[in-house]
Amino acid sequence: MLLTVVHDRNGNILSAVAHPTGTPPSGLELKPGQYVADIDVPEITVDLEPPAVFERMAQVVEGHRIEMEVGKAHLARKTDATGA
Repeated sequence: MLLTVVHDRNGNILSAVAHPTGTPPSGLELKPGQYVADIDVPEITVDLEPPAVFERMAQVVEGHRIEMEVGKAHLARKTDATGA
């Protein structure tokens, strides 16, 4: 499934919507200074029940940020203040 995320200039994920590949996301609104990216997230699949989808989305959003590499967005694990 795809995770369409709204993020700020620093890659902090502000909101996210999961949807099957080939279908448009719904419910996202961009404000000035915000960006949108589509990320393939193998941990979220169409066969999951909604509670599991929401749980996995929350884990992704809480533990990751968006990084751009050659014009393509990808998830990067957040690190704490110690660099762990």
